[in-house]
Amino acid sequence: MITPKHIISNIKRVFHKPFDTSTAEGRSNERMRRIALTALAAAVSKVFQTIIPFITIRITLDYLGVEIYGLWNTITSFFAIFVFADLGLGNGLQTLLSKAFGKNDISLQQKIINNTYFILFCIAAILVALLLLLYPFINWSALMNATTNTTQAIVGIVILSIVIPKFISIPFSLIQRIQLAYQEGYNSHLWQCFASILNLLCIYIISKADLGKVTLIATTASMPLIMFVLNSCFYYHKNSHQITFSRHYLERETAKNLLNTGLLFFFLSIVTTIGLSIDTFIVAHIGSLSEATPYSILTKIATLISLIASMISTPLWSANGEAIARGEIVWVKRNTKKVAILSIVFAVTMSLILIIIAPFAFKLWLGENFSFSIFCLTGMCIMQILLSFVAPYFMVLNSIGMVKAQIFIFAIFVVASILLKVILASFFGTNIIPWVSAICYASIIIPFILRKVHLIYRQYEQKA
Repeated sequence: MITPKHIISNIKRVFHKPFDTSTAEGRSNERMRRIALTALAAAVSKVFQTIIPFITIRITLDYLGVEIYGLWNTITSFFAIFVFADLGLGNGLQTLLSKAFGKNDISLQQKIINNTYFILFCIAAILVALLLLLYPFINWSALMNATTNTTQAIVGIVILSIVIPKFISIPFSLIQRIQLAYQEGYNSHLWQCFASILNLLCIYIISKADLGKVTLIATTASMPLIMFVLNSCFYYHKNSHQITFSRHYLERETAKNLLNTGLLFFFLSIVTTIGLSIDTFIVAHIGSLSEATPYSILTKIATLISLIASMISTPLWSANGEAIARGEIVWVKRNTKKVAILSIVFAVTMSLILIIIAPFAFKLWLGENFSFSIFCLTGMCIMQILLSFVAPYFMVLNSIGMVKAQIFIFAIFVVASILLKVILASFFGTNIIPWVSAICYASIIIPFILRKVHLIYRQYEQKA
């Protein structure tokens, strides 16, 4: 049971010096220290990523003007589909590298890192080349619906300044996955904090000094890439004894294994995104666009519950992989349960607070004219509680690369839930949709995942 004593103990562990990992107890304590440290750094990073846009939005909107600001956001949203451009190799690397780390297999770690970088640099080069090749033949003004002469004059260069850094970032962003695999995710989150502060300073300086609208957009778009490169340089210099880059580490078998694992995560990302993010689209088509607006706002607020809970469970992915590779399944079993209990306690508490204050908070925030359904919000909160509870168990499956089973069950969930949402929303209204999601998730996904995790525990306990 999670008690205040446990919480205080974990907080103290964050500030403890690294534990001796030559013993099982030392490795257990060190894993928990790094999980707590990564979760804390993730929370701080999320605060920066939430607050700083509120500060910069007024500066950028005033400096760029309504149409160019809209162009900037439209291009960013349009090319957001390339979030899947790494073909799931980041997830594949994290799974395979955490296992190799647990086995202390330095040679395999080198092969995994070198081959993943090589494949993703090839993908990035192909995407950049295709963009530059197609660029002269596309009417970007018409595609982005640019109407004023000023916007039409810069639309092309704005697209290049946003998209090329995004493509180049594909291989460089691997540093985050590598640090997560080595249970050093706190480094990535601290660099993200630095990037957020630097971005704020750059926006302020460029706007005040009037250095140009394209300069502001290009600088902001390049900030993640700059952060990835700096993080990589510092990290690889510090760990040059452990991580080196050489063509001798490139081999077909490792690359094939990475692609196989990565593509499974790629398809899993697609099916989970469809299953968990399509509700607003259904509301707009079954109901109306006016109903979709409050629904999307409620969704953004409610999803913060599981998002914050995921900061606690995500570091388990690599810790589990390393622990399982060492045969320490008892640690995985014990701490998965602890994190699940902690997550559900947090999610229930936050959900109750949100439901109680929502009528007053939304009226104060969005005005008297904003109306929403408490029934609908409650359904969303229940869904977030379920997501928070089961997230640590997904980390067990991810850590051993059990992805096909997840794709299978999510495919069933997507088909069943969408059909039920469309049918029931037509009869009872769109407010029933989040309840359908929660019921389907509780009856289809959770029992299946818990059963799979139980079988994994039993399998590895028999090996021990």
